[in-house]
Amino acid sequence: MITNKINLKIFYILFVCLCLSFTFEMRVAASETQILKANEIEKSVKEHLVKALPWDKESLEINVYYQGKDINLPLGKKELIYKIMGSSQRAGRIPMILEIRINDKFQKRIRLNTKVLVSQKVIKTIRAVRRGEILSNDEIRVETIQTERPSKNAITNIDFALGYEAARRLPMGEILLPSFIKRPALGNRGDKVLITAQKGGMTITTPGILKEDGYEDAMVQVLNMESKKVIYGRLVDSNTVKVSF
Repeated sequence: MITNKINLKIFYILFVCLCLSFTFEMRVAASETQILKANEIEKSVKEHLVKALPWDKESLEINVYYQGKDINLPLGKKELIYKIMGSSQRAGRIPMILEIRINDKFQKRIRLNTKVLVSQKVIKTIRAVRRGEILSNDEIRVETIQTERPSKNAITNIDFALGYEAARRLPMGEILLPSFIKRPALGNRGDKVLITAQKGGMTITTPGILKEDGYEDAMVQVLNMESKKVIYGRLVDSNTVKVSF
């Protein structure tokens, strides 16, 4: 009976020692790991996209969809390597891959989904505009939009559109691009003009006809009605073409 009690005490002591040893090993193991938190992953993804995308930081709204939990990693130098899937995708839904390395050794690869919206100032039509109409504040206005498909070519300064001519029909709500507008012609093909030339102290004039649409201070082809020859001159105003000898 006494022997059984002694054996039981010895067993109990051994059991306690084993538990203490196991707890100690767990604590040691825990102290030899580092944790990559889920919110750290989301933050680093946003920082990477801000640097990688061609848009201003202030114009971006980035949402990261990571469904995983915190990740236990061994101790060492942590490196997060990102790859954007689809090299042409610069806004909207952007899939990514995160590769985790510790001391330059591969640890884990994670797939991530993100959505990027870009705030962009644009010039939009506020009514349908016919081809050839001159744009004024009654036809266009400045708007700030948030979009998945920002345009790097959109006109952002209304002064670069006011007074210009619609080069095509523009529906209401159209975002203006440089190819949609053109400077209005100062003179049109077929208009009668006065050709002037200076030589010494003399000014020579002769009637002419524009052979093409022309813009202020631009070179145009003009038909000299007296000589019947086509010459080049500079369109000074809607009625005058100046040529030089």
